[in-house]
Amino acid sequence: DESTAMDVSETPISGSDPATSSSNTIINSNNNNNNSITTNNTSSNNSNNDIPSNTTAPDTAATQQTFELKSDGTLKDPEEMTVSERSAFALKCKEIGNRGFKEGEWTYAAMAYEEGLRYLQYEPGEQGVPDATYDHGGEDRLATDMATAISLFLNLAAVMLKLGEDRRAENYCAQALSFQPDNCKAHFRRAQALLNMGYHLDAQDAATQVLRREPTNREAQQLLRNAELAER
Repeated sequence: DESTAMDVSETPISGSDPATSSSNTIINSNNNNNNSITTNNTSSNNSNNDIPSNTTAPDTAATQQTFELKSDGTLKDPEEMTVSERSAFALKCKEIGNRGFKEGEWTYAAMAYEEGLRYLQYEPGEQGVPDATYDHGGEDRLATDMATAISLFLNLAAVMLKLGEDRRAENYCAQALSFQPDNCKAHFRRAQALLNMGYHLDAQDAATQVLRREPTNREAQQLLRNAELAER
């Protein structure tokens, strides 16, 4: 059911990363500071897997009625927005990506999801050193943005599975799981990616993680059987 790519709370779907640029940053799973959500990106700097340079960037026209533009008529950069504006923009990027996904525009969707992450996890600092006094907006804002980030990671994983970029899909699932270890959709898509890459035992383990939480999940049952057969 491909519609489930739009919401991380639903059943997993069948099916790294967007172009290397300032949008490569990923939320930090190792940062336990409640005032921040940034991290190191382990998969964004593979230029061999970049999105083609002639790909049209996600349409931000829908955001212009909500967010103040710069004097040149372009959308503000992350550092020029407030925390709440960045959060809202990330959700808008998710909506844009979802539309692209529904249309089968995988690369377009990936760019939108990645742009949402770039704005969502922005953190001020100088020369790569985060500002220790920066407050992301409190625990409630942090929790809300974390949920959005997990959704974006999982949607990116779904896109990468569609593109045949299984290693990048697995990486996005791993990042989602670093925040929410019991996320069945992340385990399911990770199992798909691992099976596609020939890691049959790891795929079995990931599918089993789903079934421990959802014993009647037929898709996970079938995926586990496929992984077991592939191992024989």
